[in-house]
Amino acid sequence: MMVKKFFLLIIALVFCLILLDKAFQFFLRQNMNTKMAYISREELDYDLLIHGPCEPLWMINPTQLDSITGISSYNLALSHSDFADNFIHLYQYLKHQKAPKYLLLYITPESMDLRYNKFNTYRFADFLADSTVASIVEEMDPLYFKWSKLPFVRYAYYSNFINFKFVQGVKHFFQKRKTPYHENGYEAPAIQAWHYNLSKMVELYPKNIEFKWNSMREKYLIKLVKYAQKKGIKVIFYESPVFAPTISYQKNRGEFIEHIKNTAQSLAVDFWEFGEIPMSKNEENFFSTLNTTLKGSRIFTDTLGKHIRQNLLCE
Repeated sequence: MMVKKFFLLIIALVFCLILLDKAFQFFLRQNMNTKMAYISREELDYDLLIHGPCEPLWMINPTQLDSITGISSYNLALSHSDFADNFIHLYQYLKHQKAPKYLLLYITPESMDLRYNKFNTYRFADFLADSTVASIVEEMDPLYFKWSKLPFVRYAYYSNFINFKFVQGVKHFFQKRKTPYHENGYEAPAIQAWHYNLSKMVELYPKNIEFKWNSMREKYLIKLVKYAQKKGIKVIFYESPVFAPTISYQKNRGEFIEHIKNTAQSLAVDFWEFGEIPMSKNEENFFSTLNTTLKGSRIFTDTLGKHIRQNLLCE
């Protein structure tokens, strides 16, 4: 009798986990603040996609940019994302939406170094049924992928990143929400006083910062570019402003910029360099080495918009 009860308990537990798995998948896809869900459900049509990690996410406002260029744009960037993460988001966008004419992809020496940014597995937990997504997740996070085959483990594994999104998805479902809080994809940086401390960076890197080129980053950068080009999209690399006093502490920055240029050339991609433009010298424009304040973001978006109008739309 005890054995029978034990097996019935196990069956009931597995059944509950399967129900939880289905519930999490459904409600996560109702969360319109999650870009993977939003671009999968709503019909979008943009001329330009802005892509990359937090720098473009907090720096380029499509509303301001569009007023300068006269074309429509969407900010697909996400914080702390590497090129594999970026690839899946572009893949998901093109799976459900009309291909844009242009893709503006952020790249800087940190982009090629494994110590900066990362692959955020939890963002793709409810999309593992897609073989392309699954294969990338398996390569980037093999231990997670192994355990994700068990009921509900794909959500429980990174639950601290997922639970809030699930609850928000439930809320959006009952609200019948169709648009995200940041509808154009841009998230403005917090309005704050200057707090960047150069001396702390020097203390953290006493021998200066030496970047390390990572082959996996390069692999997915190339994969992303070739995929976009296959869809008829013109890809442009760009580097946004870097706070000028920090550049001298980046030991091999020049070498990495040349490597990026060579990569861009081999892929037939333009590389727009804004890293050392005049606004880079003003500390009021930055709250970290690579991230601009609200004021700096507005200045750069204006600069970028004019550059797009003069160098891309006039071709």
